[in-house]
Amino acid sequence: MENQRNSVFSSAMSYGLYLGLALILSQVIFYVSGNPFSQIGGYISYAIILGGIAWGMYLFREKSGAEGMPYGRALGLGTAQAFFASILLGFFIFILYKFIDSGLMDKYFIFMEQKSLESGMSEDKVEATMDFMKKFTSPLTMGLSTVFSLTLIGFIFSLILAIFFKRNPEDPFGEVVNEEEQN
Repeated sequence: MENQRNSVFSSAMSYGLYLGLALILSQVIFYVSGNPFSQIGGYISYAIILGGIAWGMYLFREKSGAEGMPYGRALGLGTAQAFFASILLGFFIFILYKFIDSGLMDKYFIFMEQKSLESGMSEDKVEATMDFMKKFTSPLTMGLSTVFSLTLIGFIFSLILAIFFKRNPEDPFGEVVNEEEQN
């Protein structure tokens, strides 16, 4: 049992590394293209998370063989994979906003202000919201919120994906018992 937990943990770490690198790459592409806050980029990130977790579950299930991959193990694998990916992405977000482009935070506030005005909020509410955001938003909080939100999204995706990727362990005595019952 301990070996299975270590196997899930190490697999989640390695699959999470790949998922985190893919998410960082997509962030870099949208940053370089001048659209760091693109809604399409968000959708692409969701697709990468969904595909990365599914890929990790598939590989782990195939590696498990006769041991199978019960629902709980699949859920744990996907959530842990998202957690490790979120640590990488959160660290990247922190470095990006703090050191690489410190003016990006101001661009983020301008973007959020425009979105709020477009949604029909009054200027007073937008101003109050922006003052609140500026007080509590920093590169550190951006990175930490990335870790929390990506882990939560990964958990939700894993709840669904585990239904499709679960495989119950094979019973080595199942055939013998069934043959005995037929005789």
